[in-house]
Amino acid sequence: MKSGYEDSVKEELEKTKGVIESHAIYGKYDFMVSIESSSQDELKSDIFALRKMLGVTSTLSMIVIE
Repeated sequence: MKSGYEDSVKEELEKTKGVIESHAIYGKYDFMVSIESSSQDELKSDIFALRKMLGVTSTLSMIVIE
């Protein structure tokens, strides 16, 4: 994430469809975001929406299996 965009990204995450929780974290990434989707296509769309947010430079996706 580009420096200085943390607050605006947090606000956008709170309004984003599919996002059920988000947390600011320290380390390589700045946020941990949980998304709930009913299909793989919906998940793909939700992830692309996150990637388009101003200030977001990269994402890492992990799918929970249990």
